[in-house]
Amino acid sequence: MKRRSNGKASVFDKLRPSVVIGVSAVLLALFSAAVSFFTENLLYLTLGISFLLLECALFWAFGILSTRRRSHRGERLSLISTPTLDFLADLAQPATVLSEDGRILWHNASFEAAVPEEKQGLQMLEELTDEPVALTRLIQEESDELALSPVEAYLSGIKYELVSYRIIGEGRTCLVVLWTSQERAQELEALLADRNAVVSYIAVDNYAEAAGFLQGNYRTIAAKISILLKEWAEEMNGILQEVDSDRYILIMEEKHLAGVKEKRFDILDRVRELSEGDVEIPVTISVGCACVSGTMQQKENAAHQALDLALQRGGDQAVLKMWDNATEYYGGKTKTVQKRTKIRSRIVASRVENLLKEASNVLIMGHRFADHDSIGSGIGMARFAMHYCDRVNIVVNVHDSNLKGVFQKLGGLADYKNIFIDGPTAQDMISSSTLLIITDVNNTRQFEAPELFENISKVVIIDHHRQSAEFMVKPTVTYIEPSASSASELVAEMLEQQLPPGSLLKEEAELLFAGIILDTKQFTNNTGPRTFSAAHFLRSEGGSPAEAQMLFRSELEDFKREIKYEANAFIYRDIIAFSYIEENATQDDKIAASKAADRLLTLDGVLASFVLCRMDDTVHISARSSGTVNVQLITENLGGGGHFDMAGAQVRGSTIKEAFVRLKEVIDTYLNEA
Repeated sequence: MKRRSNGKASVFDKLRPSVVIGVSAVLLALFSAAVSFFTENLLYLTLGISFLLLECALFWAFGILSTRRRSHRGERLSLISTPTLDFLADLAQPATVLSEDGRILWHNASFEAAVPEEKQGLQMLEELTDEPVALTRLIQEESDELALSPVEAYLSGIKYELVSYRIIGEGRTCLVVLWTSQERAQELEALLADRNAVVSYIAVDNYAEAAGFLQGNYRTIAAKISILLKEWAEEMNGILQEVDSDRYILIMEEKHLAGVKEKRFDILDRVRELSEGDVEIPVTISVGCACVSGTMQQKENAAHQALDLALQRGGDQAVLKMWDNATEYYGGKTKTVQKRTKIRSRIVASRVENLLKEASNVLIMGHRFADHDSIGSGIGMARFAMHYCDRVNIVVNVHDSNLKGVFQKLGGLADYKNIFIDGPTAQDMISSSTLLIITDVNNTRQFEAPELFENISKVVIIDHHRQSAEFMVKPTVTYIEPSASSASELVAEMLEQQLPPGSLLKEEAELLFAGIILDTKQFTNNTGPRTFSAAHFLRSEGGSPAEAQMLFRSELEDFKREIKYEANAFIYRDIIAFSYIEENATQDDKIAASKAADRLLTLDGVLASFVLCRMDDTVHISARSSGTVNVQLITENLGGGGHFDMAGAQVRGSTIKEAFVRLKEVIDTYLNEA
């Protein structure tokens, strides 16, 4: 690039060289004629005429060279007047003239100063800027407007606003571009971003439970938690205010958030360490943090939603909502403590009752590849719905061999004649007053019929798995309680509080029993007082645990499938058990994989197990934990989810080996951060 001089030109500098040559020739000819006249010597006149002819030849030659030079600079520059170019040359603001293909025909000194040294000499606009600029497209647009809409461009990391003017004439087009630096605006924007208010809600997860176990000591630990939170707020120059006995609100500036994220919300670990070793139930907290735009009220609402999501995921974790609607999760290292109160269950049951009374028909579904908890809780909700609505259907895969025992058990009951339907049939039954009840799943990708959730306006979700993500459309009622052992336990509580004694059929009670037995591994895992209370209710309704257990009996072929997985088992990092089969699996193989994952936990030293099988182009992963490793967090990174100690995932478009490599990477990351 050649720099155009911004200095003041002399009078002679401003005269064209061709004019200087012409004037000189005339003066020289006149001088020769005068000398010849006074000396009466024709020699001087001859010399004068010769000089005049020579000067004319030079004048003609210089004109041609000048014309070629102007052509070399670009014909389009002739469209711009010289005073305009002189004005642009003296601007402190960068200015350029572009051709239709984005080539820089001319620029001023300010633009050259803005171009980095390594890009000096480049002529194409796209080569100079940090990112492609759509100016050439604007040049070629058919429009009568001479002033084009401003666009943004980055040059040496500095943001510029480009204001462009189209110059059209003689069938040619060029573009005069003025570059306005936004560097100061960027600095102010960064400053405002740093000072953006971040609102957080902090809740003590197990306040009532810890108070019951700790009694007098709880006041001491509660005071320590308060002091620790205040110290954490002071580290960030934030404001902490206690809004309830177990809840706080924290306001800080966004510039401190990067440090909090880097430490992965270590306040969770610091609070947990306060009571570890001293009590049976460690005291934990959950944090809902909102770093979003909007008013303070909108930020506060977003923080509330983030805290609700953290609690629905089991507590002892932080949920962070960011500017771009992304949601980040931190923590989740401890198992959920089962809540002893049934207040929320009663409130949810009452709300569901009101919805049932208003519904024209009810559709109930669980997750794909239904298990006994999914179908058992669905049948329990069907009994609930039958008390208030005449048209009730359960949406399942009617050809699922895993449900053969369920269909046989209910086959002789009049209430269950034609109650089971598939997804396409359910689609035809949707109306504006249809109520959809979803049990034992909250991940939309795992719904038995996702299209029902998308097309029905009134939805109830009842689940015990940790919520993996927010819903695009918020359900009417969401009852997600990760502290519960199973969805069947939650449904049994609702039935006990809302229906008269003796309302359940014996077969229904036993299917709910089967759901609890499955997810608690025969009442040995993730049980609490409410689990046994639900079992007591089902027993009082005529349900037999022995009859429920019969639903889990395996045939010889199923037993062989389980052995096939167990024969391929191996240990990874001393605490993780893996197994998989290479050949394409069936639905029965998938069920066997789940059972094999349970059995692998019985190996000495194993804290978690993962069993993989491939059906068509999808790899199914069954994950189990002894209560130390959070398999829900691991499978969540693979697009799955579940419970702390029982989860799963589906990896589509992958081979067994590819899915296995991805799974190991996620496990390594989890164990390294633990």
